[in-house]
Amino acid sequence: MNDLTRPNDFAFPHAIKSPSGDMLLNAGLTKREYFAAIAMQGIVANPSSSIDSASRWAVEYADALIRELNKEPDDSKTKV
Repeated sequence: MNDLTRPNDFAFPHAIKSPSGDMLLNAGLTKREYFAAIAMQGIVANPSSSIDSASRWAVEYADALIRELNKEPDDSKTKV
């Protein structure tokens, strides 16, 4: 599979022009950081867990999503 979701690739990379005219890469968050932040939103919406466990779970959810995205698609499950 060529289109792997790599955890350390940037989520929304884009080029910007510096005041001197040079093109710079504005990288921002990695995909793993972005996925963890989104998971954290859902976790903290239910405030029944501690900050430490919520943070750990957010990263675990991000890693699980990346693993799942990198699996070969099962065509039998995508047909309607």
